[in-house]
Amino acid sequence: MKTIRHIVFLALTSMAVAVQAQNCTPDTTIKVPGFYPNKLADGNVGTAYNQTVMVLSFKDTSVVVGGSKQNVTIDSLKLTKVIGLPTGMGYVCFEPRCIYLPSKVRCIKLNGTPTQSGVFPLKFAITAYAKVNGFIPVAQPDTIKNFSITITGGTAQITENSLTSIRVYPNPVTNQIFVSGCSTKPIIYNALGAQVNLKLIEENNLWSADVSELKAGIYFMTSGSVHTQWIKE
Repeated sequence: MKTIRHIVFLALTSMAVAVQAQNCTPDTTIKVPGFYPNKLADGNVGTAYNQTVMVLSFKDTSVVVGGSKQNVTIDSLKLTKVIGLPTGMGYVCFEPRCIYLPSKVRCIKLNGTPTQSGVFPLKFAITAYAKVNGFIPVAQPDTIKNFSITITGGTAQITENSLTSIRVYPNPVTNQIFVSGCSTKPIIYNALGAQVNLKLIEENNLWSADVSELKAGIYFMTSGSVHTQWIKE
């Protein structure tokens, strides 16, 4: 009886893995380690959201051993948590225990029905497992934070804005920002409400500015009567 139960368990497990695999087809054209795509789809309050994120694990990292930093080769990468998801959303791993090997592209699915609007910066909390000198096991925690999800709709409309009229990208931004759909020259404010002086250049109704010197944080933008927010990393 134990043998039969064991066989049934293995069969059910195999079926579950097969069903999961059918829900995610890895993009084999990805060759550079990281998390893709660079821009996640926008969503709406009360509407089911599904976004597949492709993962190609890093092959090496640096760890501190005995007070000194050493380069090590990664055996595997474990996703421990996706931080910052809107209420009503979660994530699904397509690998046992959310462990990703550096040899192949794998998937994570962000899904659910968001119940709040806003711009939500996401952080993928990971732990890299490796061996120093090929035999000393180490676990190095890290955070990948190149993403955000914009959710619109609901009673608390995001920063009083109309995202169909003005759009800021990339968001979050590191070096250069682009703004489209402006009726007038955009004005930028920091989180304290103070105006930020940036050299905004307009070409073919597209505004751009170098924001590399700005401090990391949340900023606001106004053009006419339309307002939105964006994040400087």
